[in-house]
Amino acid sequence: MKIALSPLEKLRAAGKFLDVTFNKRPLTVSIEVTKRCNARCDFCDYWKISDRDEMTDFTDVVRRFDPLVVVFTGGEPMLRRDLVPLVRQIKELPGFRYITVLTHGGFLTEAKIEELVAAGVNQINISMNYPDARQDRERGIPGLFERLEQTIPKMVAAGYSCFTFASMLMVDNMNDAEPLIRLAHRWGINICFSGYNDLKNGNQSHMVSREKMSEFKVVCRRIIQLKRELGNVMTSDYFFETLPEFYEKRQIDGCKAGKIMIHVSPKGMVQPCAELAPVAHYSEFLPGAYEGPNCGACFDACRSEPQAPITMRRLGELTGLL
Repeated sequence: MKIALSPLEKLRAAGKFLDVTFNKRPLTVSIEVTKRCNARCDFCDYWKISDRDEMTDFTDVVRRFDPLVVVFTGGEPMLRRDLVPLVRQIKELPGFRYITVLTHGGFLTEAKIEELVAAGVNQINISMNYPDARQDRERGIPGLFERLEQTIPKMVAAGYSCFTFASMLMVDNMNDAEPLIRLAHRWGINICFSGYNDLKNGNQSHMVSREKMSEFKVVCRRIIQLKRELGNVMTSDYFFETLPEFYEKRQIDGCKAGKIMIHVSPKGMVQPCAELAPVAHYSEFLPGAYEGPNCGACFDACRSEPQAPITMRRLGELTGLL
């Protein structure tokens, strides 16, 4: 059974945050355990990749950077049959770290959820852009939404409070934002939002156009209201206040990729983020010395949330995440 972090664990997390910040190590290390994916999203070409040259042990990566948060991602990380042992290896390392898995959810059976949590996963982020069977069409996975609907609420009822929707807020689904938030609330889980970008394959069709901008800003204001009403939206107010500007300018400066967060490829190469080219092998990368490209071409959650002003409200929201 998954329960929230204990007061002692929260204290350890706070201590780790201060340690990482003071010593200029990344807060988050995203480990891309595979580029393979069985989804067919039109904004990503990873599903065309069949390369299986993938590291089988990432413990040295985590030892070297010793972050607060480790994210197992892909591709679809659950295509790795050894994902549970990979998680366990990281969890058994000395020190505190918060472990998350980002998945489209198609492989989330009850048994697999129990295995992942037992191995040490604190949070399972499910990519979810639609509150119904349109999710199947977007991902190219028939029956995906129905399987999630049958599994996730049942596991939550059994005490597994580890799920979060990870949703991209874009022109296609902006009017589904409130239904998504309410669906997450009915299922008893949180939801986080991210912006859309075209960096993976150049598809700009999901960007919010100028013609739709007034409507989009209303949606963003409504989401902030729903945060207060339902309490399950964990994304900062800053994100919703700034995302329209990103879609208008296609540029928001201030990204700290390669400094407070890094991305490690299946072959062990460090990328400042998943969308940027590798800069070094993990054994040679020094975050404290990295000056970075300071790219502003996306407004994903991984860069927007670290930029969000730390207000009393935001401190409360971040405490609720742990």
